[in-house]
Amino acid sequence: MKINYKDETFLARWIANELSTKELEEFQQSDVYHQFKAIDDASQLLKAPDYNQKEVLTQIQNKLQSKKSDKKVVKLIPYWIYGAAASIALLISFFYFNYSTTNISTSYGEYSTITLPDNSTVHLSPNSTISYKNYRWEDKRELSLKGKAFFEVEKGRSFTVNTTESNVTVLGTKFTVNTSEKYFEVLCYEGKVKVTSKRNNEIILTLGKAYRNYNENIEEWTFNSNTPSWLKGESSFMNTPLYQVIKALENQFNLKFDSSKIDTEKRFTGTFTHKDVNIALQTVFAPMKISYKLAKNSTVVLTYN
Repeated sequence: MKINYKDETFLARWIANELSTKELEEFQQSDVYHQFKAIDDASQLLKAPDYNQKEVLTQIQNKLQSKKSDKKVVKLIPYWIYGAAASIALLISFFYFNYSTTNISTSYGEYSTITLPDNSTVHLSPNSTISYKNYRWEDKRELSLKGKAFFEVEKGRSFTVNTTESNVTVLGTKFTVNTSEKYFEVLCYEGKVKVTSKRNNEIILTLGKAYRNYNENIEEWTFNSNTPSWLKGESSFMNTPLYQVIKALENQFNLKFDSSKIDTEKRFTGTFTHKDVNIALQTVFAPMKISYKLAKNSTVVLTYN
């Protein structure tokens, strides 16, 4: 089989790993394979967003020069191969910008505000992560969430938040999603929100409506607030399982708890501040008659009074 190395379709298929087994074997046995491999390796030096084609081509040329044989007779590199280098560089750049996944995470006690490609806004709470693809975002506004976030969605096509427990779909609204293993919670602050469970059960939430799926048990309630309290420096809970409140304390203050001696299924309604860890601990545990002390391994041990 005769391969046309000047055919950009061939080069694109090679970069995308779409060559047939026979095509790849013949290509690897050809005289120019290692030259193209050097071009591809050098093209990996591309780092978005600071792409400089001239600089990359210079790096490619230097790379190729270093690959020259020590033999007395050296075959000159055809001029067209530099055009191929530019094509490969542009292809890799295109794939990087359009098909890459953006991942944004927060650490303990850290909050972050992210502007999405359509100008929708995500307020990410501590120890949380969002992931989304840039490619054709306007046609498919979709992202994945681990943890907790408040969304302010611009009007347009449907906007979907995927989690391991359930999915949330909206058009243009404001809502909070809090998700972890066997726990899923949504609060609607504006517009309408459609929640779809793993079993394809659907529920529509409107302004001031909240939904929780906890160990396959559905809970609903109403609230009166324009924005989440955690954006204002405190975390609020409504009849929330204690283990979720403890998780919020861990994420906010970078603490580890030993809760083996208490009932973490009990419910808590209240608020704790983000400004003072001691006040936060007292606010949560004193009303529940739970004592806390710091162990030698820096773990907060919880016991009943």
